[in-house]
Amino acid sequence: MSAFIVPVIVLLIASAFYIHHRLVPPTWPRWRRWAAFMVILGLALCLPAQFYLRFAMRETGIHNTITVVNYGFGFYSLLLTFTLAQGLFGHAVGFTPQHKKLPNDRRQFLRQTSRIGVLGATAAVFGYAAERALAEPTVQRIRLPITDLPAELEGLTIAQISDVHIGQLQGEEAYIQKIIATVNALNVDIMTVTGDVVDGSVARLAHSVEPLRNLRSKYGTYFVTGNHEYYSGAPAWIDHFKNFGWRILENEHDVLTIANHAVVVAGVHDLKAEQHIIAHSCNPSKALSDAPTDAAFTLLLAHHPGTAELTNNLNIDLQLSGHTHAGQYFPATWVIQYFHKFARGLNKNNAGWVYVNSGTGYWGPALRTTDISGEITLMTLARA
Repeated sequence: MSAFIVPVIVLLIASAFYIHHRLVPPTWPRWRRWAAFMVILGLALCLPAQFYLRFAMRETGIHNTITVVNYGFGFYSLLLTFTLAQGLFGHAVGFTPQHKKLPNDRRQFLRQTSRIGVLGATAAVFGYAAERALAEPTVQRIRLPITDLPAELEGLTIAQISDVHIGQLQGEEAYIQKIIATVNALNVDIMTVTGDVVDGSVARLAHSVEPLRNLRSKYGTYFVTGNHEYYSGAPAWIDHFKNFGWRILENEHDVLTIANHAVVVAGVHDLKAEQHIIAHSCNPSKALSDAPTDAAFTLLLAHHPGTAELTNNLNIDLQLSGHTHAGQYFPATWVIQYFHKFARGLNKNNAGWVYVNSGTGYWGPALRTTDISGEITLMTLARA
């Protein structure tokens, strides 16, 4: 862990110096410039601080402290983004000290205006993103065309929640109740939970997750682990969710008979699970071993969308995933597509589909700049 955290802290300190250089006027008194730098540095160091709080103190309820440092780093990441944009704009227009394209007074005016612009843009996006994150859950309705789908299965509904991250949500008790009420009002056939339900141990969060026991569907609730279950004690959480009556899919499948047709619901461990528990390797082939080859519809639950790379030789109609949060807030919403082949929403994959839920909760800063708030996905099967 230290091998990772040291270079991150060095980069954060360097970025704090950069922001200080770009935004703090050199004409300020030394004490004021020093105070400004300490504020900027404090915001930057909220990132390692939240990791320390989350993992070193996972058994205690420290929601308020985690919320403060999460918001601190969220604000800082936006500030850094707009400061970098200001730097690029300054070089392009020519109002940096290295350029002499403009008269000195004009350069000074543009520099000061751009500083105000950076702070204004950061505050505006931060405010909008904070409001979006705490909004009501959004039902994302998807009509999914399936080749050769029997007429009797047209209209079959599948709901998905993913990445709730209970243990670090603000007002999570009320929000969880909203999730349950929204899902149950949909009256779905199959309910799926694709990992990262929790951020913390069973001992700390058993009471918080208890309402999820009340999720309702015709054929039951299916669950697969996400990476945060492994940070939080996956075996204990698997046992706990079994007590809810959930079907935990650990590289295995169920076969449902619906309108006299076989519907396969398979699930795998998180893509990186074997780094924590060797026996929990992600294995879609094993999950579908002995599944009926003439199934009318085959669903795979896999927390990480990259699992699709392991399914090229398998007959899967739909993979439901999460993990990416669709980047959650700017600029990650833009760059996420360069890190994940399937980053958000519905994607074609071979003869089937991969759908990536944008996160029913959020992770880290309670910020969202996507066009939805916490996502509850409702899939309705249709004949292609």
